[in-house]
Amino acid sequence: MHRLENGVLEPSQIYFLLPSEFALRHLYCLQHIGVFCCDARYAATHAYWESILLLYVDAGVLEVAFDEERFEAKTGDVVILDCRRPHSYHAWDGLQFHYFHFTGPESLPYFELIHELNQGALIRNGKSGVLENAFQSLLRLAQTQSSIQNAHRISVYIHMILCELVETCSSIPPVTSASIDKAIQYMEEHVTQKISPDEIARYIGLSKYYFTRYFKRHMGVTPCQYFSNMRIQHAKRLLATTHATVEEVAERCGFDSPPNFIRTFKHLTGMTPSAFRKLSF
Repeated sequence: MHRLENGVLEPSQIYFLLPSEFALRHLYCLQHIGVFCCDARYAATHAYWESILLLYVDAGVLEVAFDEERFEAKTGDVVILDCRRPHSYHAWDGLQFHYFHFTGPESLPYFELIHELNQGALIRNGKSGVLENAFQSLLRLAQTQSSIQNAHRISVYIHMILCELVETCSSIPPVTSASIDKAIQYMEEHVTQKISPDEIARYIGLSKYYFTRYFKRHMGVTPCQYFSNMRIQHAKRLLATTHATVEEVAERCGFDSPPNFIRTFKHLTGMTPSAFRKLSF
């Protein structure tokens, strides 16, 4: 068993394996596997690691950053990361999770399939009995330190976990035009407030990453750009039809300050709010 990292508490476990050349070429292989109990000191940042990471949270919260995704994995959630991309994570006090790093000829295609089906790296409530039992079997095999003899069993259990996740993620409904319409309606109802893509994505039941990507594909702009344009259109109506001051219009359109409002207005229209008002009246 390996020495534990800072913030990783007893009775955590971690085991490293050395797969054979045959296993590396033809099978799914464990690099290392463990069970971590952590406090808030535990954090890690990696630019590149030649593996796929899969973990599930037993208790607590793990903050994760992966590509453009930022999320909190909570009890029962599963996370799958391509560690060849920059990623980081940070524990809250009371965190416990199972994890393993693996490789294999089909590991990346499986990651991409699961990531696409799931709409991101976080699989909410993805922990199942099948997944947990397979994890425990992998842990027992790793503890024997006889990876050469157990290589085929290890590969079978990893494949079983991947198949289980594909089945779980296949039940997630895809983004449809109705989802986009629902997001736009939510923006319209909150045009006088400051809302984030995270909030909109949660409202329609999608991850921020998946929602942002498909909104842009469908609408041609990001949710932030669309909402900014919507707020500026609302500001134009107020400037043209009321005697509200620029400061009052900024507040009614959800901007945190008049300078920010003026800057955004000019960026999107090519003129200041005051100049626009002179054209309107």
